[in-house]
Amino acid sequence: MSVLPRSIPAKYTEQLRAALTAAGVAFEPTVKEGTRLTYDVVHQGVTWELRYTDPAGGLGLWKTTAPVPGYDWGPGRLTDEVADAITAPRPEPEPLPVDLYPGAPRTHLGIRVPEFVRAEYDPRTGRWSERARWWRLGVTTTCGELPDTRPR
Repeated sequence: MSVLPRSIPAKYTEQLRAALTAAGVAFEPTVKEGTRLTYDVVHQGVTWELRYTDPAGGLGLWKTTAPVPGYDWGPGRLTDEVADAITAPRPEPEPLPVDLYPGAPRTHLGIRVPEFVRAEYDPRTGRWSERARWWRLGVTTTCGELPDTRPR
């Protein structure tokens, strides 16, 4: 006998609709295609997947999943907390770091080149310093990618 729900009780759908409508989130109680327990809610361009999991203390427990930090794995929220999670302000993404050495290669044989080696690259001539050449030789040796210099 399964302990997982097979459908969403109307009571919890109505609670969810009331909570989302009060928060100004549009909600259509249409179950997501291919499922029996999931609604899709779109708010400010972000699609939230709300999957009913269980009743908890008179409220429904919903797995909330969205491409938002902290919700990509689907934490559980009670019905009255779902609207707060959907309407909460989103943190601004951190700006990308500035590349201090834009002409220097970022990788060598699939290995990330450290900043001290990238600093010793001259983009005008395309040459590396001696210390950088030794680092590259060490990576090449480790990866087993040395050129074949055997006499033929």
